[in-house]
Amino acid sequence: MNRLLLIGINTVRGFSGPVFNFLIALFGINFFGKEDWGTMVNALLLVFLVVFIISWGNKDYLVRKFSSQPSKIYYNFYSNFFSRSLLLPLTLLLLFFFPFTIAIWCIVLVILMHFYNALESLIIYHQKFGSQFIAEIFGFGIILNSIFFIENFSLQVFLKLYCIAFLIKFLWLAIALKLWKEKISFKISINEFKMAFWFFTLGLSGWVASKVDLYIVNFTMPKTQISEYQIAITAFLLIQSLSYLIILPFNKHLYRLPKKTIIKIKNLLALISFPLVSICTIILWFILEKIAVLNLPLRFYIFGGLTSIPTYFFIVDIMMYYRNKRESSILKINFINALLNLILTFLLIQKMGIIGAIISVFISQCSFLCFYKLKLIK
Repeated sequence: MNRLLLIGINTVRGFSGPVFNFLIALFGINFFGKEDWGTMVNALLLVFLVVFIISWGNKDYLVRKFSSQPSKIYYNFYSNFFSRSLLLPLTLLLLFFFPFTIAIWCIVLVILMHFYNALESLIIYHQKFGSQFIAEIFGFGIILNSIFFIENFSLQVFLKLYCIAFLIKFLWLAIALKLWKEKISFKISINEFKMAFWFFTLGLSGWVASKVDLYIVNFTMPKTQISEYQIAITAFLLIQSLSYLIILPFNKHLYRLPKKTIIKIKNLLALISFPLVSICTIILWFILEKIAVLNLPLRFYIFGGLTSIPTYFFIVDIMMYYRNKRESSILKINFINALLNLILTFLLIQKMGIIGAIISVFISQCSFLCFYKLKLIK
């Protein structure tokens, strides 16, 4: 029972982040308008990109290393953290994208996120999922309450609020992990980058494949359409992620289940994909058009729903690639689709706007389906 409870808390924790981001964007647009909130999205996208690079695949790399060297957990943690901190000067690039004061607060936010995200490997190893979920609720509560009480939008004010949220989240987790009880010893080494490079590359391929359209929209479209696309695509990603939640109870068993059982799971996902995605898309249309009043054309939701379906057909195939230790194939597929999505989004967005962006995502998802089902990458 305790094991099931832990799995449940971890699932809620993993799903809460995207849900909280969606709700913040929803209320942000509703209270301040698309253009003002679009400037916030623009800043956060660049901040998240810098944070991703500085993270350098540390979570998966350290969790594996903790398992093989349990007596050196904190030495390995601090060595990796301080080595990766050598990348923090990358934050100075933000000075080229924003006015000085805004850039400074973006840099502060990157540093705080660097500290907070670093703790995730320890959270996973010590299974402190409940503590992290509470931290996420704290952060969500600070931002959401501010949206209700602040009358006029200010990018600087909201960046400060995000900084406060991540500072509180970090302090909460530091207390939950009792970091002050552990000796701080470390060695700054370039080897930390070399050893984690594979994990970074795998993460980068997935990041680029799934988010390249959002960044192209961010740099080419007006602020109003940036906020529209960000909230809509985040919602459709939530619908996609339901496929993972459905197979979660079978997750660890997929590595040893017989082929017949795996086929049954695939058929189950395929069977429920169309009704589930259809219902979720209708609910999403109601929320975004009747509450947020985005005024997106109906065909955007049709393509968005179609974009969410392929995941239900190939997510088990991805697990099988991991089962057969074919991560290199996943890496190749991700980069090929990232390039495809990049080219298609750039071309289609010029003629069709954000409709072109969602169509490119749909084609990219169909490409994923073909690669995994037809085993085009050996």
